[in-house]
Amino acid sequence: MNILLYPNKYTGRQTEQAQNCRDALEARGHTCTLSASPSGIDETGDGALAQEAWDLVVSLGGDGSVLRAAQTALRLGKPLLGINSGRLGYLCAMELSEIDRFDELLSACELTERTVLECASESLVRYALNDVVLAKLRFGETAELFVDIDGAEGLHLRGDGLIVSSPTGSTAYNLSAGGPISESTVPILLLTPICPHGGDTHPLVLRDDHVISVRERNGRAQIILDGETAEDMGLPVVVRRSARRLKLYRRGSGASFWKRSI
Repeated sequence: MNILLYPNKYTGRQTEQAQNCRDALEARGHTCTLSASPSGIDETGDGALAQEAWDLVVSLGGDGSVLRAAQTALRLGKPLLGINSGRLGYLCAMELSEIDRFDELLSACELTERTVLECASESLVRYALNDVVLAKLRFGETAELFVDIDGAEGLHLRGDGLIVSSPTGSTAYNLSAGGPISESTVPILLLTPICPHGGDTHPLVLRDDHVISVRERNGRAQIILDGETAEDMGLPVVVRRSARRLKLYRRGSGASFWKRSI
């Protein structure tokens, strides 16, 4: 199997883990290319390589590494598996300490299809696995957002911002902001206000075929996709379910999902 290994490399220890992981995979007969940067496949040193060069994208780190690697997996149209070497590793299918059992564990994993969010601003389109966040620019300020659903007025929100979450992202920022938990396969979108001013603004659960449009009035909001600020994008934006789907390996049963979520 040809594997693109996508490590979290912020410290010397994590760089060493990536090299050890690559060596372990290659010792089991896999071909493993170490991606050098979160910016994509061109950073591997050979931008001419076709997407057919890899069978699997593997992230190494925590959930943040999975989210960054998801952008590459989507671009290549390849499945993604997360190996946890961080803390929770909620989106990961195995632990780094289990790398010697990689083939055994991979064969036992379930390959799931995850909803991907598409965020469009003018001529730019970006994608997010967890969430699109429209957040205030600076502490002490207030963002004023107008949210339309399928062209009809939905919410007028003043506060710290709004989270538009996929089912996969329901256990991330959405949960911390008081939003509901969803199973990853449920076809919904979650709209969760962040610290709203006023008690009449509540989280919404919508079918995932709705189109969400968000504009602002005071120029104090920014766009954050899976925790990364979209410096080149500005409001208004349109958020919808993408035609793209991410194939993500999952380990365990539905019971383990609820045990870790609640």
